[in-house]
Amino acid sequence: MLEQVKKWEARLANTTGCIAAAAILLMMLSTALDATSRSLFNFPLPGVYEFSEISMAIIVYLGLLWAQGDKKHIRVSLISEKRPAHIQQFWEGIAWLCAAVFLAIISIPSIEGAYSSFMDREFRWGIFQMPIWWVKIIVAFGLTLASLQMLLHATLAFGYKREKTND
Repeated sequence: MLEQVKKWEARLANTTGCIAAAAILLMMLSTALDATSRSLFNFPLPGVYEFSEISMAIIVYLGLLWAQGDKKHIRVSLISEKRPAHIQQFWEGIAWLCAAVFLAIISIPSIEGAYSSFMDREFRWGIFQMPIWWVKIIVAFGLTLASLQMLLHATLAFGYKREKTND
């Protein structure tokens, strides 16, 4: 069962990571085209600024899962470094549990905000009228999944069993 959950988590992290990477690529291309258009023709491309704002939300909140899947989040190992493996795992579990609780706490108002934004069909004025309700749903989705992922990693850390070696 735990192996299935870990496989599902890895697939989900890779999927959200690919979506975040695609958003980075599209943001870079649109910004480069906008800069080129400004430089060569003195004409900014309409909507690029608004698209970049939306892309940043997608990159950050869907990228959370990918970073955690590879354990690339910033860590401070002052307390646990140079300790036995089981002590390191314990402190890592505490850290993941705290992160899970924090992300769950901030995901609740995010879910509420996404719901009201969806119901109101919220949009942002700029050069274009840009709908943003779907981006708020992505933010809430990303935070909720990241909280569950951190809880999984805490569970895995607390369940760590050091194998005995014959030294």
